[in-house]
Amino acid sequence: MKLGRIYKRSEKISKLQLHKRISWRTVWQIVQAFVSRQMSEKMACQSLEISRARLYVLRQKWLKVPRADQVTPQWLYQKSNSLRLSSRVCHYLEEEIRYIKTDSEYFKNHFNFAFLAQQCHQRFGKRLRRNTLRRWAIREGLYHPEQDSTSKAYVRFEMGAIGLLWQHDSSHHGWLPLTRRNDVLILTKDDHSRKVVGGLLVPRDTSWHHLCVVRESIETYGCPVAYYLDNFSIFRPKTEPQTQFSRALSTAEINLKFTAKAHPEAKGKIEKQFDYFQRRIPYLCERYRITSLKEANKILRDEIHYYNDSHIHAETGEIPNKRWNKALLEKRSFLKPIPQGVSLDIAFSLHYPRAVRGDGTISFAGKFWKVPNAPRYQKVTIALKPPTSSRRPLTEIFILHKGSTLAHFVLTKGESLQEPLN
Repeated sequence: MKLGRIYKRSEKISKLQLHKRISWRTVWQIVQAFVSRQMSEKMACQSLEISRARLYVLRQKWLKVPRADQVTPQWLYQKSNSLRLSSRVCHYLEEEIRYIKTDSEYFKNHFNFAFLAQQCHQRFGKRLRRNTLRRWAIREGLYHPEQDSTSKAYVRFEMGAIGLLWQHDSSHHGWLPLTRRNDVLILTKDDHSRKVVGGLLVPRDTSWHHLCVVRESIETYGCPVAYYLDNFSIFRPKTEPQTQFSRALSTAEINLKFTAKAHPEAKGKIEKQFDYFQRRIPYLCERYRITSLKEANKILRDEIHYYNDSHIHAETGEIPNKRWNKALLEKRSFLKPIPQGVSLDIAFSLHYPRAVRGDGTISFAGKFWKVPNAPRYQKVTIALKPPTSSRRPLTEIFILHKGSTLAHFVLTKGESLQEPLN
Protein backbone atom coordinates (compact mmCIF):
# COMPACT_ATOMS: atom_id res chain seq x y z
CA MET A 1 0.00 0.00 0.00
CA LYS A 2 1.28 3.43 -0.87
CA LEU A 3 1.46 5.40 2.37
CA GLY A 4 2.91 8.70 1.27
CA ARG A 5 4.25 10.85 -1.49
CA ILE A 6 6.08 14.10 -1.95
CA TYR A 7 4.22 17.16 -3.22
CA LYS A 8 6.44 19.67 -4.95
CA ARG A 9 5.59 22.95 -6.60
CA SER A 10 8.29 24.94 -8.30
CA GLU A 11 8.23 28.67 -8.52
CA LYS A 12 6.59 29.80 -11.74
CA ILE A 13 8.42 32.21 -14.00
CA SER A 14 5.88 34.89 -14.77
CA LYS A 15 5.54 36.00 -18.41
CA LEU A 16 4.12 39.33 -19.47
CA GLN A 17 0.71 39.33 -21.11
CA LEU A 18 0.58 39.37 -24.90
CA HIS A 19 -0.47 43.00 -25.23
CA LYS A 20 2.43 44.05 -22.97
CA ARG A 21 5.02 42.07 -24.97
CA ILE A 22 4.01 42.82 -28.57
CA SER A 23 2.15 45.76 -30.08
CA TRP A 24 -1.38 45.11 -31.25
CA ARG A 25 -0.47 46.01 -34.85
CA THR A 26 2.27 43.35 -34.88
CA VAL A 27 -0.15 40.78 -33.48
CA TRP A 28 -2.64 41.67 -36.20
CA GLN A 29 -0.02 41.24 -38.94
CA ILE A 30 1.15 37.84 -37.65
CA VAL A 31 -2.42 36.54 -37.35
CA GLN A 32 -3.18 37.87 -40.85
CA ALA A 33 -0.12 36.04 -42.21
CA PHE A 34 -1.26 32.84 -40.49
CA VAL A 35 -4.85 33.08 -41.77
CA SER A 36 -3.63 33.77 -45.33
CA ARG A 37 -1.30 30.73 -45.06
CA GLN A 38 1.84 32.81 -45.40
CA MET A 39 3.03 31.57 -41.98
CA SER A 40 2.72 28.13 -40.44
CA GLU A 41 0.81 27.45 -37.25
CA LYS A 42 4.01 26.54 -35.40
CA MET A 43 5.83 29.67 -36.57
CA ALA A 44 2.89 31.92 -35.56
CA CYS A 45 2.79 30.40 -32.06
CA GLN A 46 6.54 30.82 -31.66
CA SER A 47 6.45 34.42 -32.91
CA LEU A 48 3.71 35.41 -30.47
CA GLU A 49 4.90 33.05 -27.69
CA ILE A 50 1.39 31.73 -27.22
CA SER A 51 -0.33 28.35 -27.28
CA ARG A 52 -2.12 26.85 -30.25
CA ALA A 53 -5.51 27.38 -28.55
CA ARG A 54 -4.79 31.08 -28.01
CA LEU A 55 -3.75 31.45 -31.66
CA TYR A 56 -7.12 30.17 -32.83
CA VAL A 57 -8.94 32.54 -30.44
CA LEU A 58 -7.08 35.41 -32.14
CA ARG A 59 -7.99 33.92 -35.53
CA GLN A 60 -11.68 34.10 -34.64
CA LYS A 61 -11.27 37.75 -33.66
CA TRP A 62 -9.45 38.44 -36.94
CA LEU A 63 -12.28 36.91 -38.96
CA LYS A 64 -14.75 39.33 -37.34
CA VAL A 65 -12.62 42.39 -38.32
CA PRO A 66 -10.81 41.39 -41.54
CA ARG A 67 -9.97 44.91 -42.82
CA ALA A 68 -6.79 46.52 -41.48
CA ASP A 69 -8.32 50.01 -41.45
CA GLN A 70 -11.02 48.79 -39.07
CA VAL A 71 -8.63 47.44 -36.48
CA THR A 72 -8.30 49.27 -33.12
CA PRO A 73 -6.36 48.38 -29.92
CA GLN A 74 -9.61 47.06 -28.43
CA TRP A 75 -9.48 44.26 -31.01
CA LEU A 76 -6.76 42.63 -28.93
CA TYR A 77 -7.82 43.75 -25.47
CA GLN A 78 -11.57 43.12 -25.61
CA LYS A 79 -12.70 40.06 -23.65
CA SER A 80 -15.14 37.63 -25.18
CA ASN A 81 -17.37 37.49 -22.12
CA SER A 82 -17.76 39.12 -18.72
CA LEU A 83 -19.17 38.08 -15.39
CA ARG A 84 -22.89 38.65 -15.00
CA LEU A 85 -24.30 38.57 -11.50
CA SER A 86 -27.88 38.75 -10.31
CA SER A 87 -29.10 41.91 -8.60
CA ARG A 88 -29.21 40.07 -5.23
CA VAL A 89 -25.58 38.98 -5.50
CA CYS A 90 -24.47 42.41 -6.70
CA HIS A 91 -26.30 44.13 -3.86
CA TYR A 92 -24.74 41.80 -1.29
CA LEU A 93 -21.21 42.27 -2.66
CA GLU A 94 -21.61 46.04 -2.85
CA GLU A 95 -22.78 46.13 0.77
CA GLU A 96 -19.90 43.94 1.96
CA ILE A 97 -17.28 45.95 0.07
CA ARG A 98 -18.80 49.20 1.35
CA TYR A 99 -18.59 47.83 4.90
CA ILE A 100 -14.93 46.86 4.41
CA LYS A 101 -14.05 50.26 2.95
CA THR A 102 -15.94 52.52 5.35
CA ASP A 103 -17.45 50.84 8.43
CA SER A 104 -15.07 48.10 9.52
CA GLU A 105 -12.83 49.07 12.42
CA TYR A 106 -10.34 46.19 12.19
CA PHE A 107 -10.51 45.14 8.52
CA LYS A 108 -10.78 48.50 6.78
CA ASN A 109 -9.50 48.29 3.18
CA HIS A 110 -8.37 44.70 3.80
CA PHE A 111 -10.07 42.71 1.03
CA ASN A 112 -10.34 38.93 1.03
CA PHE A 113 -11.96 37.93 -2.27
CA ALA A 114 -11.61 34.22 -1.53
CA PHE A 115 -13.85 34.69 1.49
CA LEU A 116 -16.34 36.88 -0.42
CA ALA A 117 -16.53 34.15 -3.08
CA GLN A 118 -17.19 31.60 -0.33
CA GLN A 119 -19.98 33.77 1.10
CA CYS A 120 -21.63 33.98 -2.34
CA HIS A 121 -21.54 30.21 -2.60
CA GLN A 122 -22.99 29.75 0.89
CA ARG A 123 -25.73 32.37 0.53
CA PHE A 124 -26.74 32.13 -3.13
CA GLY A 125 -25.34 28.79 -4.33
CA LYS A 126 -23.18 30.54 -6.93
CA ARG A 127 -19.59 29.34 -6.97
CA LEU A 128 -17.14 32.04 -8.09
CA ARG A 129 -13.39 32.08 -8.38
CA ARG A 130 -11.45 34.56 -6.30
CA ASN A 131 -9.82 36.23 -9.31
CA THR A 132 -13.11 36.40 -11.20
CA LEU A 133 -14.71 38.26 -8.31
CA ARG A 134 -11.67 40.51 -7.97
CA ARG A 135 -11.82 41.48 -11.67
CA TRP A 136 -15.56 42.18 -11.33
CA ALA A 137 -14.88 44.53 -8.39
CA ILE A 138 -12.19 46.34 -10.39
CA ARG A 139 -14.47 46.72 -13.41
CA GLU A 140 -17.27 48.09 -11.21
CA GLY A 141 -14.90 50.58 -9.57
CA LEU A 142 -15.33 48.98 -6.14
CA TYR A 143 -11.72 47.89 -5.71
CA HIS A 144 -8.42 49.47 -6.73
CA PRO A 145 -5.71 46.78 -6.78
CA GLU A 146 -2.14 47.00 -5.62
CA GLN A 147 0.73 44.93 -6.95
CA ASP A 148 0.26 41.23 -6.19
CA SER A 149 2.93 39.29 -4.27
CA THR A 150 4.61 36.25 -5.80
CA SER A 151 4.25 32.76 -4.39
CA LYS A 152 7.06 30.79 -2.78
CA ALA A 153 8.16 27.28 -3.66
CA TYR A 154 7.58 24.56 -1.13
CA VAL A 155 8.15 20.85 -0.67
CA ARG A 156 5.70 19.04 1.59
CA PHE A 157 5.16 15.43 2.63
CA GLU A 158 1.68 13.92 2.60
CA MET A 159 0.31 10.72 4.14
CA GLY A 160 -1.29 8.27 1.71
CA ALA A 161 -4.24 7.30 3.95
CA ILE A 162 -6.56 8.89 6.47
CA GLY A 163 -5.83 8.32 10.15
CA LEU A 164 -2.08 7.86 9.67
CA LEU A 165 -1.28 11.32 10.97
CA TRP A 166 -3.37 14.11 12.50
CA GLN A 167 -1.81 17.54 12.86
CA HIS A 168 -2.74 19.38 16.05
CA ASP A 169 -1.86 22.88 17.28
CA SER A 170 -3.22 26.10 18.79
CA SER A 171 -3.15 29.74 17.66
CA HIS A 172 -3.29 32.88 19.82
CA HIS A 173 -5.08 35.61 17.89
CA GLY A 174 -7.67 38.37 18.17
CA TRP A 175 -10.46 36.04 17.09
CA LEU A 176 -13.13 38.33 18.61
CA PRO A 177 -11.91 41.83 17.63
CA LEU A 178 -14.55 43.71 19.63
CA THR A 179 -13.30 42.18 22.89
CA ARG A 180 -9.77 43.57 22.28
CA ARG A 181 -8.18 40.41 23.67
CA ASN A 182 -6.39 37.38 22.29
CA ASP A 183 -8.18 34.06 22.51
CA VAL A 184 -6.97 30.62 21.43
CA LEU A 185 -8.13 28.44 18.55
CA ILE A 186 -7.28 24.73 18.88
CA LEU A 187 -7.43 22.69 15.66
CA THR A 188 -6.86 19.09 14.58
CA LYS A 189 -6.48 18.23 10.89
CA ASP A 190 -6.12 14.94 9.02
CA ASP A 191 -2.91 15.04 7.00
CA HIS A 192 -4.12 13.09 3.96
CA SER A 193 -7.62 14.44 3.35
CA ARG A 194 -7.00 17.93 4.84
CA LYS A 195 -10.28 17.49 6.73
CA VAL A 196 -10.59 19.48 9.98
CA VAL A 197 -11.59 16.84 12.54
CA GLY A 198 -11.60 19.04 15.64
CA GLY A 199 -11.76 22.73 16.53
CA LEU A 200 -12.57 24.91 19.54
CA LEU A 201 -12.16 28.56 20.56
CA VAL A 202 -11.11 28.86 24.21
CA PRO A 203 -9.93 31.69 26.49
CA ARG A 204 -6.61 30.06 27.49
CA ASP A 205 -4.15 27.50 26.14
CA THR A 206 -4.37 24.69 28.71
CA SER A 207 -3.95 20.91 28.74
CA TRP A 208 -7.63 20.52 29.63
CA HIS A 209 -8.85 22.39 26.54
CA HIS A 210 -6.55 20.37 24.27
CA LEU A 211 -7.80 17.13 25.82
CA CYS A 212 -11.41 18.20 25.20
CA VAL A 213 -10.69 18.70 21.46
CA VAL A 214 -8.83 15.37 21.19
CA ARG A 215 -11.59 13.46 22.99
CA GLU A 216 -14.34 14.87 20.77
CA SER A 217 -12.29 14.04 17.65
CA ILE A 218 -11.60 10.41 18.54
CA GLU A 219 -15.17 9.85 19.75
CA THR A 220 -16.42 11.11 16.38
CA TYR A 221 -13.93 9.51 13.96
CA GLY A 222 -11.83 6.98 15.90
CA CYS A 223 -8.18 6.97 16.97
CA PRO A 224 -5.42 7.84 14.47
CA VAL A 225 -2.00 6.22 14.45
CA ALA A 226 -0.21 9.40 15.51
CA TYR A 227 -0.58 13.09 16.34
CA TYR A 228 1.90 15.55 14.81
CA LEU A 229 2.84 18.26 17.33
CA ASP A 230 5.33 21.03 18.00
CA ASN A 231 7.57 21.20 21.08
CA PHE A 232 5.14 23.22 23.20
CA SER A 233 5.40 22.29 26.89
CA ILE A 234 1.78 21.06 26.95
CA PHE A 235 2.69 18.38 24.40
CA ARG A 236 6.32 17.49 25.02
CA PRO A 237 7.55 16.81 28.58
CA LYS A 238 10.59 18.79 29.70
CA THR A 239 11.07 17.77 33.33
CA GLU A 240 8.26 15.29 34.12
CA PRO A 241 8.16 11.82 32.46
CA GLN A 242 4.83 12.67 30.82
CA THR A 243 2.54 15.63 30.29
CA GLN A 244 -1.21 15.44 30.80
CA PHE A 245 -1.58 15.41 27.01
CA SER A 246 0.99 12.68 26.27
CA ARG A 247 -0.34 10.48 29.11
CA ALA A 248 -3.93 10.66 27.82
CA LEU A 249 -2.98 9.86 24.21
CA SER A 250 -0.73 6.98 25.20
CA THR A 251 -3.68 5.52 27.15
CA ALA A 252 -5.68 5.61 23.91
CA GLU A 253 -2.74 3.95 22.10
CA ILE A 254 -2.00 7.03 19.98
CA ASN A 255 1.63 7.83 19.17
CA LEU A 256 3.11 11.32 19.33
CA LYS A 257 5.36 12.68 16.58
CA PHE A 258 7.16 15.97 17.21
CA THR A 259 8.57 18.51 14.77
CA ALA A 260 12.29 19.19 14.74
CA LYS A 261 13.25 22.10 16.95
CA ALA A 262 13.58 25.50 15.26
CA HIS A 263 11.72 24.24 12.17
CA PRO A 264 8.23 25.82 12.27
CA GLU A 265 7.79 25.27 8.51
CA ALA A 266 7.35 21.56 9.27
CA LYS A 267 3.79 22.36 10.43
CA GLY A 268 2.85 24.10 7.20
CA LYS A 269 -0.54 22.42 6.73
CA ILE A 270 -1.94 23.33 10.15
CA GLU A 271 -0.45 26.84 9.97
CA LYS A 272 -2.16 27.38 6.62
CA GLN A 273 -5.39 26.24 8.24
CA PHE A 274 -5.03 28.88 10.96
CA ASP A 275 -4.39 31.48 8.26
CA TYR A 276 -7.59 30.35 6.48
CA PHE A 277 -9.70 30.87 9.61
CA GLN A 278 -7.92 34.11 10.59
CA ARG A 279 -9.18 35.59 7.31
CA ARG A 280 -12.78 34.66 8.10
CA ILE A 281 -13.72 34.26 11.77
CA PRO A 282 -12.50 37.67 13.10
CA TYR A 283 -14.29 39.42 10.22
CA LEU A 284 -17.56 37.58 10.89
CA CYS A 285 -17.30 38.18 14.65
CA GLU A 286 -16.86 41.91 14.04
CA ARG A 287 -19.50 42.00 11.29
CA TYR A 288 -22.17 40.46 13.54
CA ARG A 289 -20.96 42.06 16.81
CA ILE A 290 -19.96 38.76 18.46
CA THR A 291 -18.33 39.18 21.88
CA SER A 292 -18.79 35.74 23.52
CA LEU A 293 -16.84 32.56 22.81
CA LYS A 294 -20.08 30.56 22.80
CA GLU A 295 -21.38 32.52 19.81
CA ALA A 296 -17.95 32.59 18.17
CA ASN A 297 -17.77 28.79 18.35
CA LYS A 298 -21.04 28.60 16.40
CA ILE A 299 -19.40 30.61 13.63
CA LEU A 300 -16.32 28.36 13.85
CA ARG A 301 -18.47 25.24 13.45
CA ASP A 302 -20.18 26.73 10.38
CA GLU A 303 -16.83 27.61 8.82
CA ILE A 304 -15.40 24.15 9.52
CA HIS A 305 -18.52 22.57 7.99
CA TYR A 306 -18.16 24.68 4.85
CA TYR A 307 -14.43 23.99 4.59
CA ASN A 308 -14.89 20.22 4.91
CA ASP A 309 -17.94 20.00 2.61
CA SER A 310 -17.36 22.66 -0.07
CA HIS A 311 -13.85 24.13 -0.07
CA ILE A 312 -11.62 22.94 -2.92
CA HIS A 313 -8.13 22.55 -1.51
CA ALA A 314 -5.43 24.36 -3.48
CA GLU A 315 -2.88 21.51 -3.31
CA THR A 316 -5.04 18.41 -3.66
CA GLY A 317 -7.66 19.95 -5.96
CA GLU A 318 -10.32 18.06 -3.99
CA ILE A 319 -12.92 18.81 -1.32
CA PRO A 320 -11.70 17.41 2.05
CA ASN A 321 -14.81 15.31 2.78
CA LYS A 322 -14.81 13.82 -0.73
CA ARG A 323 -11.12 12.97 -0.37
CA TRP A 324 -11.85 11.44 3.06
CA ASN A 325 -14.76 9.35 1.72
CA LYS A 326 -12.71 8.26 -1.30
CA ALA A 327 -10.02 6.93 1.04
CA LEU A 328 -12.68 5.04 3.03
CA LEU A 329 -14.06 3.42 -0.15
CA GLU A 330 -10.56 2.42 -1.24
CA LYS A 331 -9.89 1.04 2.27
CA ARG A 332 -7.05 3.50 2.86
CA SER A 333 -7.94 4.18 6.48
CA PHE A 334 -5.85 3.55 9.59
CA LEU A 335 -8.46 4.82 12.03
CA LYS A 336 -9.11 2.41 14.89
CA PRO A 337 -11.74 2.23 17.66
CA ILE A 338 -11.05 3.42 21.18
CA PRO A 339 -9.26 0.57 23.04
CA GLN A 340 -11.56 -1.64 25.09
CA GLY A 341 -11.53 -1.01 28.82
CA VAL A 342 -10.39 2.62 28.49
CA SER A 343 -12.63 5.06 30.38
CA LEU A 344 -12.43 8.37 28.53
CA ASP A 345 -13.76 10.21 31.60
CA ILE A 346 -10.69 9.07 33.52
CA ALA A 347 -8.10 8.96 30.72
CA PHE A 348 -8.98 12.45 29.44
CA SER A 349 -9.02 14.14 32.85
CA LEU A 350 -6.23 15.95 34.68
CA HIS A 351 -4.13 13.61 36.84
CA TYR A 352 -2.34 14.69 40.03
CA PRO A 353 -0.33 12.39 42.36
CA ARG A 354 -1.12 12.66 46.07
CA ALA A 355 -0.15 10.78 49.26
CA VAL A 356 -2.78 9.33 51.59
CA ARG A 357 -2.54 10.63 55.16
CA GLY A 358 -2.70 8.46 58.27
CA ASP A 359 -6.38 9.27 58.82
CA GLY A 360 -7.32 8.12 55.29
CA THR A 361 -7.70 11.63 53.85
CA ILE A 362 -6.10 13.31 50.84
CA SER A 363 -5.24 16.98 50.54
CA PHE A 364 -6.21 18.48 47.20
CA ALA A 365 -7.17 21.96 46.00
CA GLY A 366 -7.28 23.41 49.52
CA LYS A 367 -9.59 20.67 50.88
CA PHE A 368 -9.31 17.31 52.63
CA TRP A 369 -11.09 14.38 50.98
CA LYS A 370 -12.02 11.27 52.95
CA VAL A 371 -11.37 8.12 50.91
CA PRO A 372 -12.69 4.79 52.29
CA ASN A 373 -10.26 1.87 52.08
CA ALA A 374 -7.44 4.12 50.90
CA PRO A 375 -3.95 2.64 51.45
CA ARG A 376 -2.35 4.70 54.25
CA TYR A 377 0.86 6.58 53.39
CA GLN A 378 0.82 5.39 49.76
CA LYS A 379 0.58 7.29 46.50
CA VAL A 380 -2.77 7.62 44.75
CA THR A 381 -3.83 9.54 41.65
CA ILE A 382 -6.49 12.24 41.63
CA ALA A 383 -8.28 12.53 38.27
CA LEU A 384 -9.96 15.92 37.95
CA LYS A 385 -12.68 16.32 35.33
CA PRO A 386 -13.91 19.93 35.03
CA PRO A 387 -17.34 20.72 33.52
CA THR A 388 -17.50 19.98 29.80
CA SER A 389 -20.97 21.00 28.63
CA SER A 390 -24.50 21.85 29.70
CA ARG A 391 -25.18 18.10 29.89
CA ARG A 392 -22.29 17.58 32.33
CA PRO A 393 -22.01 20.93 34.13
CA LEU A 394 -20.43 19.68 37.38
CA THR A 395 -16.81 19.04 38.36
CA GLU A 396 -15.98 15.40 39.05
CA ILE A 397 -13.06 13.89 40.99
CA PHE A 398 -11.89 10.27 40.79
CA ILE A 399 -9.41 8.75 43.29
CA LEU A 400 -7.35 6.03 41.56
CA HIS A 401 -4.94 3.42 42.88
CA LYS A 402 -3.28 0.70 40.76
CA GLY A 403 -5.96 0.88 38.08
CA SER A 404 -8.93 0.80 40.48
CA THR A 405 -11.29 3.65 41.40
CA LEU A 406 -11.35 4.10 45.17
CA ALA A 407 -13.80 7.01 45.26
CA HIS A 408 -15.81 9.32 43.03
CA PHE A 409 -16.85 12.84 44.09
CA VAL A 410 -19.20 15.21 42.25
CA LEU A 411 -19.04 18.86 43.29
CA THR A 412 -22.31 20.73 43.64
CA LYS A 413 -23.04 23.93 41.76
CA GLY A 414 -21.19 26.86 43.24
CA GLU A 415 -18.29 24.78 44.60
CA SER A 416 -14.91 25.72 43.22
CA LEU A 417 -11.39 24.36 43.41
CA GLN A 418 -8.14 26.22 43.85
CA GLU A 419 -6.23 23.83 41.57
CA PRO A 420 -5.56 25.58 38.22
CA LEU A 421 -6.14 23.97 34.86
CA ASN A 422 -2.67 23.18 33.52
